[in-house]
Amino acid sequence: MSFFKQVYMDSKIATISIIEPVGGHGGMDYYCYGLAYGLGKNNVKVDYYTSDVTNIRDFENVETIFTFFNLWKRGTIGKVFEYVKGHLRAFKQIKKKGNKIIHLHFFSFRLIDLLILTLAKRSKFKIVVTVHDVNSFHRNSNNIIERVSYSLIDHVIVHNESSNKSLEEKGHISSPVSIIPHGNYLPFINKIDYSGYSGGVFNLLFFGQIKKVKALDLLIRAVSIVKSRGYAVNLTIAGKAWKSDLEEYTNLISELKIEDVVSTNFSFIPDDEIENYYSAAHLCVLPYKEIYQSGVVLLTMSYGVPLLCSDLPAFADIISDSENGFLFESQNVDSLAERIIWIIDNNEYLGSTVKNANELIFGKFNWVEIGKKTLLAFQN
Repeated sequence: MSFFKQVYMDSKIATISIIEPVGGHGGMDYYCYGLAYGLGKNNVKVDYYTSDVTNIRDFENVETIFTFFNLWKRGTIGKVFEYVKGHLRAFKQIKKKGNKIIHLHFFSFRLIDLLILTLAKRSKFKIVVTVHDVNSFHRNSNNIIERVSYSLIDHVIVHNESSNKSLEEKGHISSPVSIIPHGNYLPFINKIDYSGYSGGVFNLLFFGQIKKVKALDLLIRAVSIVKSRGYAVNLTIAGKAWKSDLEEYTNLISELKIEDVVSTNFSFIPDDEIENYYSAAHLCVLPYKEIYQSGVVLLTMSYGVPLLCSDLPAFADIISDSENGFLFESQNVDSLAERIIWIIDNNEYLGSTVKNANELIFGKFNWVEIGKKTLLAFQN
């Protein structure tokens, strides 16, 4: 009899404990609530342990429990202590309830994450981990820490085949691995009635957290080229910087003399303001030079706005060029500029890409189906 089936028989309805401290501070609540929603629709009870800045959502079979308090208002040492204490509070409640399975989320493996995994293992939980970025973008992951961390995990989840390939190349994963996509944002947003582009200023949107790997500088340079070709274009940049110097971008905009066609809001965008940015956009551009899974792709498709992305494997796995979105050659500013110009000149493709993306978002990226697949991961 499998571990999961025994748990199911003991409790009649299996309970999964998702522990994720970021929550509403950085948008991880969308993913975790989406997953919880999908599991709940598959008759699994979900306890979501997260930070107190998260807005509680009412979904069937889902309970939100705050165990991380004022985490993001503390200094570095205070954050470390609260990060550990928040997990210990969650572990204590999970053990008291008699639950066995915990689901953690990591973008990298640091010493503190190894500590959390060690404490979870000592608590005799079955540990399922979604690894969102197989290779850390801030390069702080230590190879030894990473190896030991993986040895403590009972089941690993990645979002796509390219992430799985990167994981295999590491050569030190002995636990089972499941490829389960990130789901859509339909449970959380109002879909936009995209009206297309019929002339005038063509509005581009760069949305989301600003990191070096997202190559915002490439997009700024491409906009300068598009403007120099005589096209009426506007770029809106909306998102908070992460380990990135904003002066680099503001200076570049000034240097290229395109202040008149670039609007910026370098801050975290509250949930109730996101729709405003998408409603004004003709095209959302993701010029990233490295990515394993992008929530912005699925957010944009969920809203019903066309996408232009670099041709990285993680994007190409979702987007078929000129069918459900558009692609350009990664890290090639001329390719990006030419693609923007082509889309403006051939704007009849915008509507059809939205229609095809809509079919994909309701199908492959449906949270109920993702819940079923995740349930299988808990069984193995």
